[in-house]
Amino acid sequence: MLIPVYIVAFILGGIFLFAIAQRVPHRRTQIVLRVIGVIAGPVFFLVVAIFSGWEREKIYEVEWLVGRPAAEYLGYHKSDMDNLSATNPVTGKKREELVVLKRNIDNNYDCYTTFTSSALAEYLEGLPTHSVKVRYSVTYDFYVARGYRVESIGDFGHTPATQREISIGGLGGGIRVFHDSKESCFPW
Repeated sequence: MLIPVYIVAFILGGIFLFAIAQRVPHRRTQIVLRVIGVIAGPVFFLVVAIFSGWEREKIYEVEWLVGRPAAEYLGYHKSDMDNLSATNPVTGKKREELVVLKRNIDNNYDCYTTFTSSALAEYLEGLPTHSVKVRYSVTYDFYVARGYRVESIGDFGHTPATQREISIGGLGGGIRVFHDSKESCFPW
């Protein structure tokens, strides 16, 4: 973390402002410089504490892809798709069930999350449509998304076993941009 760096910087900045205040002949300017030197650090940390680390729940309707269509969406080459049944070193499970949850944000601008989970793939394939509601827990700093966690996928994720499937099977996510766009996957 950068907090120790910020603390040292504010201490050195305060000492610097006090040194400048000693050389300034105008009394009111001396007082202003000393006040800034004393309160700049605490005000900074107060603002950071107030506006960072906010968690919000977001629910989106997403499209799901399983297996070969998921691998093709991610851009795997034909030779890579043959290795999808390789064992995942983290979970020790087969990777034959690659799952992609994608959401179109803007004109050809997708946000997606990937998983390897046979149980999740079976659940999704049992659904009547190729879309499902996904509940995310999103962490914001100064109204900008810092990170997210998938809480549930439809009815999948409401039991401890399926929550574990989601957390262990999660490979990550990303953005697939087909044109220049500044849209966020998780706007405030």
